[in-house]
Amino acid sequence: MSTESLRFQYSPWFQCALGVLILVLIGLTGCQTTSHSSATAAGQLTFVQKKMGPVTQLQRVSPTGESGPVLVSERWRDLQPHWSPQGTLVFMSNRHGRDQIHLDKDRERLQIFLLEPGNAEPELISDTDDSAVSPRFSPSGEAVAYIHARPGNAALEVVELNARGATPVTQARDILDYAWAPDGRALAVVVFDPGRSRLEFVAAPGERDPELPYLQPEERGSVITGVSWSPDGSAVAYIVNSPDRARRLYQYDLKTGQRRRLSNPEHHVQNPVQWSADGDALLYAALVDFDFHYDETQREQVYEGSMQIFLSDRSGNARQLTQGEGRHGAPVFSPDGRRIGFLFAETLDARTLSVRTMDLEGREVRELHQRVAPESLLQWN
Repeated sequence: MSTESLRFQYSPWFQCALGVLILVLIGLTGCQTTSHSSATAAGQLTFVQKKMGPVTQLQRVSPTGESGPVLVSERWRDLQPHWSPQGTLVFMSNRHGRDQIHLDKDRERLQIFLLEPGNAEPELISDTDDSAVSPRFSPSGEAVAYIHARPGNAALEVVELNARGATPVTQARDILDYAWAPDGRALAVVVFDPGRSRLEFVAAPGERDPELPYLQPEERGSVITGVSWSPDGSAVAYIVNSPDRARRLYQYDLKTGQRRRLSNPEHHVQNPVQWSADGDALLYAALVDFDFHYDETQREQVYEGSMQIFLSDRSGNARQLTQGEGRHGAPVFSPDGRRIGFLFAETLDARTLSVRTMDLEGREVRELHQRVAPESLLQWN
């Protein structure tokens, strides 16, 4: 299955390749508004805008549709933005002082950049021979973790911003995902070695070992592909690709060791999963009634089903928030928890998405921006 034609996660092999390389919109704002004043919320949504060819730009839009670039990009591929509580931005890019980007994305070398408030140009904080991807701030904003994607020997590295040196915290053939503990003292890391998928809990630099056992899938042949740590630190949510091709969401209680499946067993849950601020609910997207086949007459893959957004409590009682055909993905809570932002397209294999918001009942849908890159996620802060 080509990652160019299908940007959502489905098979274990597709997710492994995407996790290692890349978790991997100057357009006009749209309208689909309601007259309700509650359709607005505080903060801004940050995403990746699609520009000419492979060029992408970091963009933000307010809940009322006012949009502007975070950092102008005329020839670079700026991806995976993440904000610290202090307003510092970290992202990955192929900026290296070269005159142009590689049209062959498999040949480019991506690195991690930091943009301090008030600065016009970003600072390189990684300098690896291979790509560095998936940057995320620690909860305090004082450190940045990223995946050093060495082929066959990936490492999760942490840069403490007061020192700028990178410290490896774990290594494996592939590192597919990770999440900071809410206190910043540990990280949950999804690693994959031949024939062995597991979730590791490792200490942040200078911290004591969390002394939590590895977590492996219960079913032989399954692969863990995503993880998210609860705000109170008591549990992690994680996604498992099963041999029957479904992608299921589970919760693991770190105190009792109890596992609980949260999603419909027939659905294909997508990464990332977001916890509510109080830790009582989880927000995620999943493929529903999904299948695909090759159409000989059209000479292309045909994808069936839809991607929908769900809100689940910690007992697995899930409610579907979106309806209809198309792709509803990458959902995030608004800062006040009363609305969600998500990316929408009319087809599953769309090459351009739009930013939308709605309330927790699936009403008051508002389209804020178009020309969103298919590899984009959202952050609302």
